[in-house]
Amino acid sequence: MNKNKYSTVIFDWDGTIHRTGRLYLAAVRKAYDWLVEGGNAPERELTEADVTKYLGMPAPEMWKHFMPGLPDGVWQHASMIISESMTGLVRTGHAVLFEGAEETLRELGAEGYDLKFLSNCRHEYMLANREAFGLDRFFSAYYAGEDFGFIPKSEIFLRLRKEGLMPEGCIMVGDRASDIEVGTAAGIPSIGCAYGYGSPEEYAAATAVAGSIRDIPGLVKKLKEK
Repeated sequence: MNKNKYSTVIFDWDGTIHRTGRLYLAAVRKAYDWLVEGGNAPERELTEADVTKYLGMPAPEMWKHFMPGLPDGVWQHASMIISESMTGLVRTGHAVLFEGAEETLRELGAEGYDLKFLSNCRHEYMLANREAFGLDRFFSAYYAGEDFGFIPKSEIFLRLRKEGLMPEGCIMVGDRASDIEVGTAAGIPSIGCAYGYGSPEEYAAATAVAGSIRDIPGLVKKLKEK
């Protein structure tokens, strides 16, 4: 077996490691209240199911689906309310990881895998999570969508690989279609996270599917041994 094959595991964050639903709902509600106050949206009661379908999407795409037709300045301000609220909640200790997340990351690191963080999030949100959870124990590199102008995650990966920042032997792990598209575009295996916020259709093309975050080390090992 080639020891260098699939030696790097790239993780999405929200819905893959970070159990984001309640935090995201609180942030979206705050932004939606601002939209209602400004006459840009009708009053409605948002639920976690209403909003988690948009987790992992770059901000422009999220608003295109959530509230199409909003003027750019309006949705951009609402987006900043969400981002700042989520970052604040992380910094004040309200964020939680999926049960078993730290053990999974620790196990992969102990087995010699290089772990990298790749998310469609904003830079400050990434930094807040990095600090709150001491992620430097696990990850060697961090890439946030905002730092690449929120281009598709697959394009970010291909750019990083071209620059020598991503090796050929990678496995992508995530819960949304954008994560699986990294694998498809780059010709690398992907692990879809069925416990996250994506629909089965989104990870149907994944090389393997994890029903729990604790399944990931075993799936990574199987992919490396093939």
